[in-house]
Order: sequence, then structure tokens, then C-alpha cells
Amino acid sequence: MEIWIKKTEVDKIRLPVNPQSFELSCKMNNTTININSVGDRTLIGKRGLDEIELQSFFPTREYDFLQYQTGLLKPYEYCEKIESWMTGSVQLIITGTNINMWATIESFKYGENDRTGDVSFSVSLKKHTRIAQKKQAAASKQGKTSKKIVKPATKRATKEVKSTNYTVKKGDTLMKIAKKKTGNSSNWRAIYNQNKSVIEKTAKKHGKKSSSTGHWIYPGTKLVIKT
Repeated sequence: MEIWIKKTEVDKIRLPVNPQSFELSCKMNNTTININSVGDRTLIGKRGLDEIELQSFFPTREYDFLQYQTGLLKPYEYCEKIESWMTGSVQLIITGTNINMWATIESFKYGENDRTGDVSFSVSLKKHTRIAQKKQAAASKQGKTSKKIVKPATKRATKEVKSTNYTVKKGDTLMKIAKKKTGNSSNWRAIYNQNKSVIEKTAKKHGKKSSSTGHWIYPGTKLVIKT
């Protein structure tokens, strides 16, 4: 069995001496209520965050019973690493078990109990559930293909769709055009998607393999901007 605490795939430690035992604490956030004439009843809540405590020591010598000999750190170097990780989350992996989770280090105690120089420690970890960024990722993906113009906020919204013709001038970029015609330079990609065919065709006429997503635009190109 190997016990790893990882900040990254590079910044990580493996415990040189495994704990004699450990327990993973799982709990539910249930609530007990009392109902007249019925008695106590339990309202089942969401699952709480798993917790685990590991107790062992960091050796000052290469004992025969160590999990590994090569790459050992000095006892207090292990301590410094764990302390530095307390401001973020770490990955706890215990091979041979089902424990592989991201966690926060809730407490870390260490010290010397004898004259060997070995440093005993106790570290408590609590499961850390990262907040998913699904909506943000989906919005980012949609932006690459969207043809919808994002308008500046106004007091009154309108459902009317307007089309504006624009002829590219010398020195124009799609961002400049978007700012000029829609008030928001980030609409450049929507303008590109609306006029992709003519932009790409014009770029090829000028010897380019493509417009590089609207980077290459040329004076005289007629664009239709739907807002």
C-alpha cells in the first residue's frame, strides 16, 4: 500500500512510513424533527464531506521498514511541504483502497517525542468538492460558433432584427468594425460567422489559404451585420 499526497504530479510526497491504521469518516447531514403524536422522524439530507486522519512519523534515518529508501526528504522538509499546501487542495491517494480524492488539509500537527530525531505527525484531511464550471465552459464553446450579436444593455429590449451593410475600409479589423457597428468589440466573432463565406473567399483571392478566423480582411469586402 502506498499513501500519496499530491499538490501536482511533480509536487508530491509519499509517506515513508505508513500509519498502523486509518479510518475514513463518512457522514450524512440528516436532521431529526419531532412531530406531535408521531414522534421523532429523520429528514435525510445531502451527504457530508468525508474526513480522514493519518498518524505516522517522518524518519531521520533509513530504517529497514521504510516504504522506500531513495528520494527520502529530511523530516522537517516533509512538514514544510504539507504546511505550504494548507492554503489549497491536495489529492490523497491510498493504493489498494478506494480512497482517491481531492481534499483540504484541516489540521497538521508534528513534533519530536524522543531523541531519535524522527518527527511524529498527525494530519487531518477533508474531502474537497470542486465547483464545476460547466456553464462557463459551455458559454465559451458556444462563442466560437455563435452568430448572435451581443448588444450593450439598454432600458428597453427589442425583438426586431436589423441588418446593416458595411464595406471594409483600409485599416479595418473585425474588432474595430464590431465596436463601430454594435458597440461591443467582442462581437467580432459573430460578425465573422455571419460573413464567413465571403471573408474566406476574399482571403483566397488574395493568396491566403484562409482568413485565419477573420484576421485577414480586405478593403472593398461587403459585410452584412445582423443585430
